[in-house]
Amino acid sequence: MKKCLPIIFAALLMISALTGCANQNHLARQNSSPEQNNATAPSGETSISQPITSTTGASSPTVSPAASAAYEKLIAYKTENYGEQSIADFNEALASTPDELTEFLAAVADVISTISPSDENYDFFTTTITFSSQELYCEHMREELTFSMPLSKQSRPCDYLDEDGETVYDFSCFVEANVAYSINAPELVTVAERDKELLIFKEEMQKYLNGLSEEEIAGGDIKTMLKTKSTELANSLSTENMKLSPCDIYMIEIHNAGTEIIK
Repeated sequence: MKKCLPIIFAALLMISALTGCANQNHLARQNSSPEQNNATAPSGETSISQPITSTTGASSPTVSPAASAAYEKLIAYKTENYGEQSIADFNEALASTPDELTEFLAAVADVISTISPSDENYDFFTTTITFSSQELYCEHMREELTFSMPLSKQSRPCDYLDEDGETVYDFSCFVEANVAYSINAPELVTVAERDKELLIFKEEMQKYLNGLSEEEIAGGDIKTMLKTKSTELANSLSTENMKLSPCDIYMIEIHNAGTEIIK
C-alpha cells in the first residue's frame, strides 16, 4: 500500500493541472476586471473565489461508484466547525497511518477528477481537502510543502470564437508558479486560517497581474515584478506559526497579437 502513495498523488496532481488548464480561459475572463473580492474566512468555514467552468452545452461528467463512495467518505469531514479545528487535529483525522493516507489520497483523486464547479461542496474539496492532502503527502515523503498558483490575464477580445466557442483574445499572459509554505505549529493554526492565507496570497497576486499594463507585461521584466510582489505578500501574510515563501515561477507565456513570448 505504501508504494502506491507517489502514484496516487502524482495522479492527483495531474488531474489538478489538467483542470487548471481547462479552466484557464474562463479564469482570465473572470479576473480581467481590476475589481476583485478578497478571500474571507468566517468562523468555521472558508469562503473563496474559485475559477468556474461554464457548463453551457456540455454534458455532466459521469460519476463512477468509486467516485461516489469517495465523495461520501470525504464529505464526512466537513463538520459544522471543521474550519475551527487545528491543522494538526484535522489532518490527523483524515489519515493517521500510511495505509489510511493511501486510501485517502485515492479518494481525493476520485473526487477531484469528477466534481463539478457547481457542486455545493466544490470549495471544500478543491481547497481544504486538497491543501490537507498535499500536507499529509509531503510530510510522509519528507518533501517541501507547496501549492500551485496559476495566474492569467487576457485583454482585447477578438470578434470571433475558437473551435470550442470560447472568446479569443489578442493579448494573453499565463503564469505557472508554486508557493512554498510551512506550518511550524499545526496545533495553533486552524483550517480556516490556513485556507484564507493561501487563497489571499493567490488572489492578491492575480489582482497585481490584472493591474499591470500590456506594455509592462510584454516589455518589462514581468518575472522579477511578480517575484517582488510575492516577496512582499509572503512577508505580510507570514506569522510565527505559518510561513510563506516568495513564489517560484517556472513558466510565463505571453501571446501579443499573434506573437508568442515564453519567459
